[in-house]
Parts: sequence; C-alpha cells; structure tokens
Amino acid sequence: MWVLHLRGYSPMKPTTTMFTVPSIACKEARREIASRIREARLQSGLKQCDVAEELNISQSTYSRMERGVLAPDCAQIRVLSGLHGISILWLLGMPNFVVNAARH
Repeated sequence: MWVLHLRGYSPMKPTTTMFTVPSIACKEARREIASRIREARLQSGLKQCDVAEELNISQSTYSRMERGVLAPDCAQIRVLSGLHGISILWLLGMPNFVVNAARH
C-alpha cells in the first residue's frame, strides 16, 4: 500500500490519499516504461535521434530503451519528462489515478 501525501493551497492542512499500486515484475515494469517512452516520443513528433541527442546518448542506445532492453536512469527520466511535457509518474508506468492524484 502506498500513501500519497497531497498538499492543497494551505501547507498547514495536508491531505492523505491511500491507494494500492499493482505489484509488477522488473521485466514487466521495464516494458511499461519503454512503451511510455516510445508513446511520448511519437506524440511529440520527434525522431529517436532527436531524443537521443537531448539525452547525450547514441540513437542505438535510445532505441534499446524504447525496446525495454535498457532502462533509463533517473536523470534521463527527468530530461524525458521535461522534453515531452509529461509527468515523471506517468513515464514510470504509474496508473493514471496516481498521476492525477499527485497533480492535485
């Protein structure tokens, strides 16, 4: 069980939302992240070489990330989030209700 602490406009009144995030195997998580990385790139209209350049890696290395052979590191996830204008939580494969709860 995960506990997400959300803060409204008043930092003195935190709210807590409890939810269960499904447990998945590492290999499955890597596939989910790879799928979301690819989906974000396609939605942004970028080529693999464009994203690879932003990450300072080769196009072939980036391709391996999109196929789930390699997992991006924390810094790369942060860059991808900013590049595509998407939530890090979504990029990491979290369900939409978790991403939406974190926004509010």
